[in-house]
Amino acid sequence: MPSMTHVREPRMRKVTHMPLDQAARSLGARLQAIRKAQRVTLVELAKGAGVDAATISRIENGQMTGTLECHLRLATALGVKITELYAGIEAARTKDAVTMQESSQHAEVYVHDAGKSSMSMLTTDVLKKQMMPVLITIEPGGQTHQEEAKVGTEKFLYVLDGALEAKVGSTTHLLKKGSSLYFDASIAHALKNTGTRTATCLSVVTPPVL
Repeated sequence: MPSMTHVREPRMRKVTHMPLDQAARSLGARLQAIRKAQRVTLVELAKGAGVDAATISRIENGQMTGTLECHLRLATALGVKITELYAGIEAARTKDAVTMQESSQHAEVYVHDAGKSSMSMLTTDVLKKQMMPVLITIEPGGQTHQEEAKVGTEKFLYVLDGALEAKVGSTTHLLKKGSSLYFDASIAHALKNTGTRTATCLSVVTPPVL
C-alpha cells in the first residue's frame, strides 16, 4: 500500500481592504469632479445614464457606492473610461498605505515604573495596522510592567543601546546592543535594565495589542 504524503496547503496572504466609506467618498469625489468639469448637471447625467438623480447625489456625497452596472452607465454617459472613475480610489489607497512620522511627532508616550521606563509609539493608528512598532526606553534600575498578550501574538525586540534582561516565562535572556529576541508574546514577559546607562530597544508586535 503506497504511503500517504501530507501536502501542505499554501498559506493565503491576508489583504487589508480600504474601508467602504472611504472608497465611497473617493469614488463620489471623482464622479462629481468629472461631471462638473464637463458642466453636466445631476439631472442631465441622470437622464443620459438612466440612473436616478438622487442616487447619483448620494454617490457623489459618499453616502453610497452604487453598483458596477451603475458605474458603467455613469462613465458611458460622461464619455470616460470606468477606470477614470476608480482612479481616485487607487490614489487614496496608495496614500493611506504609507505613514510618515517625524521624530518630533512621537506624541503617544506611555510612562511606567515612576518614570524609569517609557514606550513611544513609532506610528499612528496602530490598531488599523498589522504591526505595532514601539521604542522602549528604560533608565538604570527601571523595568517594564509584565505583559501577557493574547494567543497568536508575536514580539520582536532589538536593542539599540545599553543592555537589558528580558524575562520570558521562567527564562531570562541577557541582551546587549545589537542583540535581538523573537518570541511568543502570549507568554508572560518583562524587560529590566540592570546596567548603569539608559537602554533603548525597538519592539515590534504583531498583531497590534494595547
